[in-house]
Amino acid sequence: MTFDVKYCLIAICTLCFHLEAQGQVLSDTMRTKDIPQVNVTSDRTVNPHAVSTSKKADAELIQATGTLQVSDVLKYFSGATVKDYGGVGGLKTVSVRGLGASHTAVAYDGIIITDNQTGQIDLGKFSASQAESVRMVSGPDNDLLQPAALAAQAAVISISTGRPSLQDGRPKYNAQYKSGSYKTLSIQAGSTFKAGQHNTLSLQGEWLKTEGNYPYTQNNGTNSIEMRRDNSDVRRFRIEGGLFSDIGNNTTLTTRAYWFQSEQGLPANILYNENAARERLWNRNGFVQSTLTTAVSQRFTLRFNGKYGITYTRYLDPKVSNTQGKTDNRYTEQEGYLSAVALYRIAECLSASFGADGRISNLDGNGAEQAQPTRYTLNSTAALKYASERLTVTGRLNHVITKEKTRLRQAAQSYNHLSPTAGVNWLAWPAAGLHLRTSFCNTFRLPTFNDLYFEQIGRRDLRPEQASVTSIGIVIDNEIGNVSYSIYADAYNSNVKDRIMAVPGKNTAVWMMKNIGLVTTHGLEAGLEIHAHEGLVRPALLVSYTYQRSMDKTDSNGTTWNHQLPYTPRHSTSAVTWIETPYVNASCNLFYSGEYFCNGYNGPEYRMPSYYEIGCSIWRTFTSHLFEETLKIEFINLTDNRYELVRNYPMPGIQVRGSVTITL
Repeated sequence: MTFDVKYCLIAICTLCFHLEAQGQVLSDTMRTKDIPQVNVTSDRTVNPHAVSTSKKADAELIQATGTLQVSDVLKYFSGATVKDYGGVGGLKTVSVRGLGASHTAVAYDGIIITDNQTGQIDLGKFSASQAESVRMVSGPDNDLLQPAALAAQAAVISISTGRPSLQDGRPKYNAQYKSGSYKTLSIQAGSTFKAGQHNTLSLQGEWLKTEGNYPYTQNNGTNSIEMRRDNSDVRRFRIEGGLFSDIGNNTTLTTRAYWFQSEQGLPANILYNENAARERLWNRNGFVQSTLTTAVSQRFTLRFNGKYGITYTRYLDPKVSNTQGKTDNRYTEQEGYLSAVALYRIAECLSASFGADGRISNLDGNGAEQAQPTRYTLNSTAALKYASERLTVTGRLNHVITKEKTRLRQAAQSYNHLSPTAGVNWLAWPAAGLHLRTSFCNTFRLPTFNDLYFEQIGRRDLRPEQASVTSIGIVIDNEIGNVSYSIYADAYNSNVKDRIMAVPGKNTAVWMMKNIGLVTTHGLEAGLEIHAHEGLVRPALLVSYTYQRSMDKTDSNGTTWNHQLPYTPRHSTSAVTWIETPYVNASCNLFYSGEYFCNGYNGPEYRMPSYYEIGCSIWRTFTSHLFEETLKIEFINLTDNRYELVRNYPMPGIQVRGSVTITL
């Protein structure tokens, strides 16, 4: 097996040189060097005061796990199931508590990201290195300034890039060069500087490419053939800028512009032994969004959000038996979004908020039969929160109204839906840091444009999926000396009614969308976090476990009654441990998934075996009065375990990555 590790070796040699020089100083008996104690303050992964399960990965954890994309971070959160179609360019979606990817909202710096065409956000598009934190909330959120569109979701994944700080007023510059196996190369560069007395401007850019031609084993009966992934190349470019303004003492304005574009091949399902896959996919996505937050008084706070986004998608299959000899589909989706939230502190422990969001979404395509739908959505929310030293109680009502129109044929019906959420967190034993919590969440998701209008399979009479989640849990959060620890466990029950599924219509060659489903999930999330915050040597450990029994309850006489939902393992666990020292930092991570099925019918022919993945990394930061340099080498899937997350879409084996990061 060969790897493109030239730049990794350079990083190792440079790192060893620095360590050797450091070792010479320490071993010199005629000289001494005092290394000051370092105090580190970082966010807890678990929020003990949350009324529902809330987890957060800060930059320290992202560094320790060696993740390249945001989707990789979520593998270490209990309750999250990542669906990965293989490699850097494969689609990455996340389902929380068995609800499906469409019930999980994704927010970028507090503003929701939507895809009304498919309903699924590809989390592989977001770079983990750019994220200051990644947070996942399963159920009601304590945040009363949350926009109505996010408050109405059963689960929310929030990606935060942070607000830069230039205390000395001098500009900051950063650059990173990363290279790894299968000709993977990533170059990032950025700067942050003052643009006037009260404005800070940040610019960041990233270019990534990979061939993705990793080896896999093709099983043909009793014969096994070693092959390589074909048509797996990816080219991506991302640039974004942020303007952070302080308007007076109590008002801040953040404006962000984002552009992402990619071209990639779509590797074939290896079941067909297709070595000449030629399908291509192009994506271009851009948006401009702004957030204004103002404290009108000590009791009254306002927040306004605005966004305009546009997405171009092109899919090309040059080998189709039709009159054109190819399929060349092109889509343009546009969306405008406005949001306002008002928070009022009624008393010392009592607060209330009201929010409203308006959204207009449109989809156009190059086909003569494109319906060209436009959707108007109005979300509103009203919340009440009581928070004392020992008790937090939240209640919220979410309301949504939708209306649609189309250029061709009849549009889908309008909807008017009211859904409540509530949660309680009680500090039952303050000395031990023991919290008890429970929550209830009711929500629904609209059919996507594809569900309703896609050629012959869409149906305009589809009903929204309705979901409800009930959770009860315990959290112990405390400290012993300079070591903090958190233990949590949450049991939950979720139901999804009117599941939208593709089923055969008049015959097996013509499928159509229908509401036929009911899914019930009984689950358990548990985790442990231990973190030393002071001293020369600071170890940390993060462990999570998920049990999910997601059962099809559609038809008691059907063949899939009580069968496990496809691609949902009953058991999964992850662990990350890392250690920070003045000399070198190191981490090791493990992810394990129990067996699951790739079909709603849990027959042995659809059984997917359990798998595990082990990775490790080592890095060192060198600081001078001019710049800061970080050298890092990472080993992914260290045991070269060959597995598939999605049937017939193999994942890469062992990979090596090396990086050099410089901050001025």
